[in-house]
Amino acid sequence: MRALASFVCVLAPTGVRATGIEGFKHNSWTSEQGAPGNVVGLTQTPDGYLWLASAEGVFRFDGLSFEHIAPPPDPRFASAIPTAVFADRQGRLWVGFNQAAGAAIYRDGALHAVPMTKAPPSLLKFAQRRDGAVWASWGGGGDRLFRYAQGRWQVMDRALRLPAGEIASLAVTPDDSLWVSLGRSREAGMLARLSPGAARFQIAPDQVGFTMLARAPDGGLWVSDQYATRQVRDAGGRLPEVPSRFAPVSGAAVPTLAFDRRGGIWGTTRGVGLFRAVRHAGTANVQRLGEGRLLSSDATIETFTDREGSIWVATDAGLDRYRPAPVARLSSVPPDVQDGLKLARAPGGAVFVASAHQLFQTRPEGARRIGSGLGRVGALCSASTGVWAVHGGRITRHGHGSASLPLPPDSVTPTACVEDRAGRLWLNGADAVWLRDAGKWRRHPANLDGSALDLVRDPTGEGILVNTGRDALLRLTPAGSQRVGASQLGLGTLTALWTVGDAAFVSGATGVARVTATGIRRLSSVRNPWLVGVRGMALDRRGDAWFLVRLGIARVSARELARGFATPHATLRHRLFGAPDGYDTRGQAVSFRGAQVASSADGRIFFATRAGTLMVDPALIARNLVPPPVTIRMVTAGEQSRRDPPAMLRLREGLHDIRIAFAVNSLAVPSRNRTFFRLEGQDSGWTAAGLRREASYTNLKPGRYLFRVIAANPDGVWNRTGASLAIEVPPTFVERWPFRLLCAAAAAVLLWLAYRIRLRFVARRIRSRLLDRLRERERVARDIHDTLLQSIQALMLRFQLASDALPPDHAARRDLEAAMDRADEVVAEGRDRLRDLRRSDGLEDPEAALREIAGRQLVGSAVAATIRSSGTRRPLDAGAWDELASIAAEVLFNVARHAHASEVLVELDYRGSGLTLRVEDDGVGIPADVARDGRRGHFGIPGMRERAGRIGGTFRIGARREGGTSVIVTAPAAMIYRGGGGTR
Repeated sequence: MRALASFVCVLAPTGVRATGIEGFKHNSWTSEQGAPGNVVGLTQTPDGYLWLASAEGVFRFDGLSFEHIAPPPDPRFASAIPTAVFADRQGRLWVGFNQAAGAAIYRDGALHAVPMTKAPPSLLKFAQRRDGAVWASWGGGGDRLFRYAQGRWQVMDRALRLPAGEIASLAVTPDDSLWVSLGRSREAGMLARLSPGAARFQIAPDQVGFTMLARAPDGGLWVSDQYATRQVRDAGGRLPEVPSRFAPVSGAAVPTLAFDRRGGIWGTTRGVGLFRAVRHAGTANVQRLGEGRLLSSDATIETFTDREGSIWVATDAGLDRYRPAPVARLSSVPPDVQDGLKLARAPGGAVFVASAHQLFQTRPEGARRIGSGLGRVGALCSASTGVWAVHGGRITRHGHGSASLPLPPDSVTPTACVEDRAGRLWLNGADAVWLRDAGKWRRHPANLDGSALDLVRDPTGEGILVNTGRDALLRLTPAGSQRVGASQLGLGTLTALWTVGDAAFVSGATGVARVTATGIRRLSSVRNPWLVGVRGMALDRRGDAWFLVRLGIARVSARELARGFATPHATLRHRLFGAPDGYDTRGQAVSFRGAQVASSADGRIFFATRAGTLMVDPALIARNLVPPPVTIRMVTAGEQSRRDPPAMLRLREGLHDIRIAFAVNSLAVPSRNRTFFRLEGQDSGWTAAGLRREASYTNLKPGRYLFRVIAANPDGVWNRTGASLAIEVPPTFVERWPFRLLCAAAAAVLLWLAYRIRLRFVARRIRSRLLDRLRERERVARDIHDTLLQSIQALMLRFQLASDALPPDHAARRDLEAAMDRADEVVAEGRDRLRDLRRSDGLEDPEAALREIAGRQLVGSAVAATIRSSGTRRPLDAGAWDELASIAAEVLFNVARHAHASEVLVELDYRGSGLTLRVEDDGVGIPADVARDGRRGHFGIPGMRERAGRIGGTFRIGARREGGTSVIVTAPAAMIYRGGGGTR
């Protein structure tokens, strides 16, 4: 059996089409890629996760990473191993365990035990009927069949009279029948059916071995045993009218089956690898696959078909996947790295392939060898019937109407050939082109200026086009030659030359040109860099173009191709097929000439590569229309993680950093999924995730956020709803508004204290300056009093003595006495001014000082003055009081001279905030402009404002509503009160 594990054995005619195993892209995950070993169960939940039951535990897979799910915390599950996984119609995941642990269900990011009164040694299979009840079984003796409904388990063996035997599997068909396969031994088994509404199982008459049951996509019931892999019931539960049957697989033990979308059936064997059964052209084929080639282990246990059509196989080494791939390899045509593959399309549409001294003809069911032992095939080209092949020293026509001709007398074996429209045969040689005309070979006289690398029919006439590897083509006819210049092609050094229908195509360093009878059109690689290194191109039935390029295979729709040739610098929409699509090789070396791409009559496209002949069947390329499921997989904040979080998540206080892991569960080609995320309230736009499946945010401010993820699968089908997670970052105490209010209040208090301190400092400095001024004024007053006034008085005494010496009627005496009277007035006025310079005398009784000022300033007028005070009297600062008293004197002086008033009120108002001086009269008032700016040429009002400003106070003057003028001066407590303190 191990011999079967080293190669693919095809029980069919030689060759396969894309519907064979080669039509599937294989991937495997073993322990090296993080996969668990000994996988025994597979299923997929509606959120797209692939779930695995293995000896290492329960895992879920998003196409990129395996995530272990811990068992339930119940002690019964501590050492139990998962034996089965099952996704029911409600999207719940069920897990069966051994060691009599029972079952568990996945909910809210964890597995939870589903209690069983008496659990069996293990639960191996699950099924669900329309009523929502879940059925479970195990394969040994005793209680074997269990039903879970309305929150409890029931044992159903005896109640439903299930026949004796070991249960292999369960299945529910579309008519809601529950089928059970049982085994009396490893070779003999039976089928039991519980029809809808039936009270007991019925034994089916089918002869089966010990087998698993599988439900096909059409609802049919299949088994695979020592007799055959076959359908036993149709979707209605009846015997199939036309039984579908495949030969049994030798060595297979209890195969499990899965169905692909190309009509194939995949089966496990538990020891001899994997098999695939498929019907081609009415012939039933069974292919086998073994370890070492597209399979991680021969011990294949379970198969599963996911929602995107991929086949998953569980083995004891890990996990294998077979995804329908656009690009398949013809395994029956061996690669030829020594001489290279050669392709040619016959007029009827058949594609011929020369490889490894053999010639093959492709057919819908595969490729058939039509010649072997040919020796090195130097050239292969299309003939009027069949193809021409250069080998064995001759050029031979294969296909309809065989013919063989000698080669021209040249020292080099031809590597290029072409048959023109007139049926003439052309071959290349050593710096020459040979033409067979009238049954003879002759050397064409054209100067090649190089080697003839490629020969194709000339779309414009009866000759051919020659690529010499330079920047121009040669057009040869039997009569002469013509150069198709570089200016017309504009491609630089030419790479390859081929024909498609009635057009010739040539590729070069800067793009591709199409040569037709109507002219030359170009596609530029400047806007289409994928066009660099084009080796060939063919059209499918729809007219879409398939290019073999350096990066892989590129498909361009017929409409895009026409637009590109009409607009040479246009950017073409295209799809590139690379390694994930089955193109995991490169094109052949440039030294291997001839056609590298060819299309067959049935629409398939063939490509010559280093790995062999690759094939694309456009009819089998289906667009994946399944929007990729998107989930929030894990949220980590601080030391805490939450798997599958709820739609609304509130973080713990003090946490401002968060990591959000998400999954895009389009498992076909995860690397090509396009994913974008954003955190509304933080991000200004969407962020492309690339291959990342995690987003991290730090220093989030308290508030509410919405995290969103959207994705598109490789075919551009979007899930724009995606997944979302509302996140609340709660504020800590120091981030809440009461704390902020306290901080604001504290800041206000600090500012107030700072203001008070600053005010005291400024007041102290101002008082110091005022005190200095006051002392200077007192000094000046003393000096004037002690010097000037006394000197004047002394001088007046001398004048008085001189006057007394004169006769009483002397005219000079009268003049001297008048001058002395005037001098007395000056001395008296001087004394008054000196008193004004020393107003600090009124500090102990400001009201008396104001009365004295009023008496002096109002003398000679009819104005009656009222002096009063209010509030608690406080000791005043000398410097500030001096400024305030000076303002009062100036106001009263103006009242006496300008107000025409009868009464004036002078009031001092003591307050905690400061002292207010109010002077109000009932006179004629004051114009608004005079109150604002003062009289032109007078400095009384500006001076009073300056005095108020010097003590940090305010000065307001204006007309009273009831008539007269009001002057209000306010001095702050810090300035006016001695010590600077206000009332508290």
